[in-house]
Amino acid sequence: MDIVAALKSSTLFRELDRRALRSIASKAEWIERGGGQYLFRVGEDSDALYLVASGRIRVVRPEADRTPLLLGEIGAGDTVGEITLITAEPHSSDAYALRDTALIRISREVFETLVVSHPTAMLRVTRMVVDRLRSARPAPQRESVRSARTFAVVPAHPGVDVKAFAAHLSRELGLAGATLRLDAERVNRAMGEGASAVDFGIGERNRELAGWLTQLEERYRYIVYEASPEPDAWTRRCLRQADRILLIAHGDQRPFLSRNLSWIREQALRAPQEMVVLAPANAGYSPRSWKECAGASAQHRVQMGLPDAQMGRLARMVSGRAVCLVLGGGGARGFAHLGLIRAMQEKGIPIDAVGGTSMGAMVAAMLAMGLDAQQMLSRMRETFVTGKFLNDYSLSRISLISAEKFRRQLKVVFGERHIEDLELPFYCLSTNLTRGIPVVHDQGELATWVGASMAVPGIAPPIVHRGELLVDGGLLNAIPFDVMADMGRGQVIVSDVSREPNLRVEMAEDADATSLLSLGAGARHLNMFKILFHTATLTSERESRDIDARADLVLHMPVGGISMFDWDELDEIVYRAYHHADQKLDEWRSNQVDAFRARVIANRAEKS
Repeated sequence: MDIVAALKSSTLFRELDRRALRSIASKAEWIERGGGQYLFRVGEDSDALYLVASGRIRVVRPEADRTPLLLGEIGAGDTVGEITLITAEPHSSDAYALRDTALIRISREVFETLVVSHPTAMLRVTRMVVDRLRSARPAPQRESVRSARTFAVVPAHPGVDVKAFAAHLSRELGLAGATLRLDAERVNRAMGEGASAVDFGIGERNRELAGWLTQLEERYRYIVYEASPEPDAWTRRCLRQADRILLIAHGDQRPFLSRNLSWIREQALRAPQEMVVLAPANAGYSPRSWKECAGASAQHRVQMGLPDAQMGRLARMVSGRAVCLVLGGGGARGFAHLGLIRAMQEKGIPIDAVGGTSMGAMVAAMLAMGLDAQQMLSRMRETFVTGKFLNDYSLSRISLISAEKFRRQLKVVFGERHIEDLELPFYCLSTNLTRGIPVVHDQGELATWVGASMAVPGIAPPIVHRGELLVDGGLLNAIPFDVMADMGRGQVIVSDVSREPNLRVEMAEDADATSLLSLGAGARHLNMFKILFHTATLTSERESRDIDARADLVLHMPVGGISMFDWDELDEIVYRAYHHADQKLDEWRSNQVDAFRARVIANRAEKS
């Protein structure tokens, strides 16, 4: 595409006559930015505006210690840099290429000449500025993940069947939107032999290829770029085009820094990188070091043979369409989580990631192992009802029980599993008493960290880790919603069992403050255990309101009258929770359908 044609296709310049277009084109400049490269940075002088001919530019305003403010994504035919050009101030935002991008640079002098000759051009620019300022908004992680359109599937080492993986991922993404898989062969067929080997910056042929890829992106919701085992020109283009990079490795392969991984590390690409480990069936291995070796931000485990359920989960996770579950702490009231899980499994609602605190950590861990609701119910009955693993009283200066029996039972339930080996992404929380901070456990021995998350101060002894004391995670975060929300993987469902309506004493409003011990029968329903457990699972009204506002669905479980140690009420609690969740999930899905229909109608009206 020549400069005149690019100008003619833009909103800003399309109404100019051909003479004016040729005049601008003669003084304009083609420039290119590879995926991830900056166009300009905050504080730099503004001396031009840029028309995107192909590719995509993201504009963000950095915020100190906060999520950057997303100002917009600029596609082909739109301009960037016009705000500071008009105000004659330094750039107040960063702009970088999301993928290989060709732009037309129009200097301040050319632009000022244009608006003198064609005042309507300034009016259009002003309208664009107003629209962009109105759309400026915080860029939460979920929005960032959901906005991904292009995925680079890259073998972390030779021998990976990247074609089969990319094809299967494309099929699963295709369930949510039109998806195209691109490999070097398909590019060569469409653009001529050798097109895939054209490297960035190689003149007109590179622009043609970049323009063609931009057109494909406008036609398809998702594009899956299938890279090569070596960092050749095509692999490098795949990486620069990607919103998200998936590095594929065999779990039984010893991690090493391959040529692809070395090149990626040297480039410091902006696209998030995630590790996908192909796990042999029933093989004893630890995939932890692949994530560390690759420098990936996350790791997924997919069994060899690429089962549809696991690949579907991966597709939902990387595209921000996952269903994520957060389970709060609450002692025996946490049995209610089993009722929710049973209802979700019966309705076919996928659970793609799970996290929890205290009792919620144990239930979440069993779910992440791949157990169904009935299997989890059996394990909970054995642990808390028939086995009585919490009765090893010690009356020591540290805690009421030694918790040795309970920790041995956790080893029976979870074995030697590590969090990295679980079927679902999982995390749990403990509280670091030494430093007064919450600790997220998303790797390491499962039984150890679930035990730490459940160590209620005063009742069970703390876990000592590197000289620091870890106790029940509910002490600082009874419902670890924020951790899941920050992952940005999709919709978040919260199961809240932490509220205790009975933790109060009836007194006259004008009664004097007094010790609880002095009230006698008036405080008979309270005891040390209730107070300790409530302390370890305390959620403030402000935190509850925040979760209610931000989560996609919060189920406040019907656990009224259930004490923290009412283990024998297991079946009653699960029964109540199941029927409550059954109704709430139906309402939630019905609201989702209504919202989807409303969006479809709105989109059709906008197009017409």
